[in-house]
Parts: sequence; C-alpha cells; structure tokens
Amino acid sequence: MERHYLHEINLERRTAFCSVCGYTGIYVAPVRTRETPKIYCLQKANLLRASKLKRHSRIRAQRRAEPDWKPRHSLSEIDPERLTAICAVCGPTEIHKTTSKGTIRYDCATKHRRYLREYRRTHYVARTSNPHALSEIDEENRTAVCASCGRVEIDIRIGKRKIIRRCINAKKENDGKAKK
Repeated sequence: MERHYLHEINLERRTAFCSVCGYTGIYVAPVRTRETPKIYCLQKANLLRASKLKRHSRIRAQRRAEPDWKPRHSLSEIDPERLTAICAVCGPTEIHKTTSKGTIRYDCATKHRRYLREYRRTHYVARTSNPHALSEIDEENRTAVCASCGRVEIDIRIGKRKIIRRCINAKKENDGKAKK
C-alpha cells in the first residue's frame, strides 16, 4: 500500500498536495484534546472508512452467529409528542420515555413490556394469600417453580383481560374444595 504524504496543507480551504493523489481535498479528523488533529487526503480517508466498516461488519456477523444473540430494538423517526417510532425489530411501535438525571431516553414499548413481564415472573414473591405463587415461568414447556410445591407443571388459560397461570397442585386443591 502506498504512503499518502501530505505537503502544502491549507486548513482553511481543506486542500493539500498528496504524494500519491496530487492536489486533493483533505479530511481533518476530530480530536477531543488539545493535540494536533490528524489530517488525511480524501482517498486515504475513504480507504480507512471502508476498512473500518468491513471490520465492524465482520464483528457484527460473528456476534449474530453466537447462540444467545438477540437483535437490537434501535429506534428511528422518533415522534416524542405522539410517543411513536419505528423499531428495527418490531416496525412501527409505541415508545417508552425514561428521564434520568436530565437525559431523556426512548425505548421500544414492546421490548420494555416484555422485559417487565419477565422481570415480574422471575422476582415474584409468595404471599400467605397465595401459597402456590409461581416464579421462573416457562410457558413453552408449561413449567414453573411453585412456592410450596417446587418445580411443577402449570395450567395456562387466557382470560378476558389477562393470562392465568396456576400450579397443577393448586388447581387440584381448588377442585377438591369445590366438590365438597
């Protein structure tokens, strides 16, 4: 690969003489500190961007190949008044607004609801009013951990407003009380 040496640099016009390209435009890389900025000819800058994009796409492909990879719910076209946006996974969706320390963050509402549902299921605490409280619910296998019975099968019914999940043993106890 040829070296792009720059001479006759003019920062106002953003031009320079490159040893490979001749007179060309330049790219001044932004810096955060007071050090001198790095300056590249446009052709070299484009080559650097292309190699960086290739590296990032290779890394993304490796991450997608991992078994626990999940797509990101990136939002675009955010409308903060209507609380709507376009999610990269869900498509047009509602958004959830979170304000913390003066910063505002928007999340996909579908992802937020799913997270809260999972959190509640795994952190459910048994109460005396409900001795057969369920936690660690796995709807696909129809299993859960009951507070009084341990790991059990569960009965799942869809009611008018909610999904009802019950321990099989609790259902048997209630059926026995109903027959008496």
